[in-house]
Amino acid sequence: MSYRQLVRRLVHGPLALLTCLSVWLCGIAVAQDIKDPIADYLAMKVPDRVQNTGGLWVVKKVEVDIQGDGNPDIFVGTWYRKSGPNTWLWVGYQKDGDGYRRITPADSDVLIDFDNIYVGEIPDLQRQGLVQGYSLELDNKDRDQSNLLSDLEYYYVDNGTLVQQSAGPLDRDDPSQKETYDFFFGPNRKVRETPKIESFTVFDLIHRGYTMPDWAKRR
Repeated sequence: MSYRQLVRRLVHGPLALLTCLSVWLCGIAVAQDIKDPIADYLAMKVPDRVQNTGGLWVVKKVEVDIQGDGNPDIFVGTWYRKSGPNTWLWVGYQKDGDGYRRITPADSDVLIDFDNIYVGEIPDLQRQGLVQGYSLELDNKDRDQSNLLSDLEYYYVDNGTLVQQSAGPLDRDDPSQKETYDFFFGPNRKVRETPKIESFTVFDLIHRGYTMPDWAKRR
């Protein structure tokens, strides 16, 4: 090794090491930046939320292990009052070190109806996730009154991001599609777990020390 090569290694080696260490530490700082998902949710500035919630009435927190690895994911959301009687949209969080990180977009909430949602293996994808069926005409609690679901939605986590994938409409008059319906929503379906849901009124949140954002004002 030449003298020039030795000097270059001594100078640039530690510098490169420090740079990599800095990036690594910054990554950890970002990953651990979210200490409290509810506080983060309230502080987010999501245009659709401002326009469609009509103000904050209640916040719900859902815990569900999407991947089946023993680490529950957290969803925080509220009622989009101007979008329908039972329209709830959410922000998802995944544990990361001592904190959390979002698995959903920073500028939009995600539509999920956790009522009677399927949790477990999705055969078509050969992976763990959530499955929900939606009807344009009926609330999910009344969907058995119709033989047609407007959309079957798969939710799963891929590379730290929540993926929402449409499987299209589901017609129970078609025997093969009815089999799919019964697997996910029928009386004998097998789910891995039932999501744990907590509700907090505005008073509850204030009592717990949370600061109410401007979008929380009722309109």
